[in-house]
Formats: sequence, C-alpha cells, structure tokens
Amino acid sequence: MQVAVDISLPNVISLISQMSLNELEEVKNKIVEKELYFKEFQKDKIENIMNDFKKEDYSTNFLQDLENGLKKSSFYNEN
Repeated sequence: MQVAVDISLPNVISLISQMSLNELEEVKNKIVEKELYFKEFQKDKIENIMNDFKKEDYSTNFLQDLENGLKKSSFYNEN
C-alpha cells in the first residue's frame, strides 16, 4: 500500500525544528544517500511539452495560451 500526503513547507519546518541532532543527522544522511539535494532541473523543449499536452486533448485555446506563456516565461528565456 502506498499513501501520499501533501505537507506544507511551514509544517515541514516545524517538524524539523522538533527533531534531535541525531534525527537531523539521519535525515541528512538519507538526503545524501538518495541524492535528493538540489539537482539542476533539465528543461525540455517547448515543442515536446506541447506535444504531451496535445495528446491529452486539451482545447486549442488552452494549448495556444500555454505555448505563448512558456515562450514568454523567464524560465525559458534565461541563458
């Protein structure tokens, strides 16, 4: 069985602040072991993103808005 829970950042911070140093060390070790730290996000081509959305039968207006938004976004316009 798998259970998914959405936890807000303030709740995570609150939980961390209640941990002992040993528990924090265990968490740190697991983060390193599972390589959960700050990996650089790999951008996909806008064309690939659009193709994925087209397969899901989104409306033409939505697809046009999405593509225009992606093309104008600072994320896709950074070097």
